[in-house]
Amino acid sequence: MTIYQVLDEENNLYGEYVDLENALRSAQTFTLWNEDHYYHVGELKSEPD
Repeated sequence: MTIYQVLDEENNLYGEYVDLENALRSAQTFTLWNEDHYYHVGELKSEPD
């Protein structure tokens, strides 16, 4: 399973998603809301249960 994390430029976590499109949309929205910061998506892979 892949989990997508929304992180700021200092790699502080702002959200976790299982859907890449939702993560990308959130990162874009956070960047628009707060022009002093840049948000990006990081990918985590975990072993299936």
